[in-house]
Amino acid sequence: MNTILNIPLTRQITFGFLITLILPSALSSCFVFYRITQKKQIFKQLNNQFIFCLFIVYFIQTTLDLPLTIIFLYQGVVAIQTQTFCTYWYILISVLDMCTMYLNAYLSIERYLLVFHNKFLFKYKIILHYIPLVLIPISSFIFVYGAVMLYPCENHFVYYAVVCGTSCSVLTPDFGVFAWILSFVVPLMIVIFFNVFLLARVLLHKRRMLQKDVWQKNKGMVLQLLSITGMLYISWLPITLTTVISLAHPTPVLSEIQGYWLLLGLIYIPVLCSPITASFAIPELRDDIRGWLSQRRPRVGTTRAVPVNPTGTH
Repeated sequence: MNTILNIPLTRQITFGFLITLILPSALSSCFVFYRITQKKQIFKQLNNQFIFCLFIVYFIQTTLDLPLTIIFLYQGVVAIQTQTFCTYWYILISVLDMCTMYLNAYLSIERYLLVFHNKFLFKYKIILHYIPLVLIPISSFIFVYGAVMLYPCENHFVYYAVVCGTSCSVLTPDFGVFAWILSFVVPLMIVIFFNVFLLARVLLHKRRMLQKDVWQKNKGMVLQLLSITGMLYISWLPITLTTVISLAHPTPVLSEIQGYWLLLGLIYIPVLCSPITASFAIPELRDDIRGWLSQRRPRVGTTRAVPVNPTGTH
């Protein structure tokens, strides 16, 4: 089949990118887990819990989903050529993607509450924090499982396509658009809105004479949020824009980009970078890394001078 874009070259580049970074990312994730087990107070802090749960989901994606993608890119066919395996893989990646999108979305909302409505958040932390923390993964699984297994159509997965193609429910025009908007567009818009709103309000308060220390007090939380959710701009924003443009004005190039999953590598950027973003966003981990690096810097000018006896006598 003739294509406009160089599909094999694109897949080779994506394969090289993923295979190079998966091992360093996995080892770095193990270091993050080790440090958190050593300092259990990290997870007890409210402002760290959504970040850590997001990190766990990314780690699951690194260990369970990403190797299957790498195998497909290497051999051009799915690892196990059965409909059962394809159903498992499609549900797995769809649940993980939807879960990370909504965890990022609610993390953006919660950061705003931590900065400007801290007492209100802690007063109702069961409703505003712990219930969403549990509800997001459960609801993501229920929605995806229902769309794949319970929708009244028959799935025909393709073994020579990434994630075995797609489920039959997504190919239904009305439900497919609804599922795409609910799973990706809505959480991405929430992330963008609350990031811009939080940053704008903090900067606005900074300009006021009586609240000029607002930026210094909340700079850490704002930068932590942007470091985590900023990865979504790199990964899912181009994919979302491509889909929107393709729906409004379809072209052969856009059809190939979507049909062959040529932007697949972008999805895994937040996944592979999660140890770095988690270490930056959690102050205790950031301090550990700084201390470790400072211990390994060559010390200059620390050699103690030994007095010399010019006469050679004792």
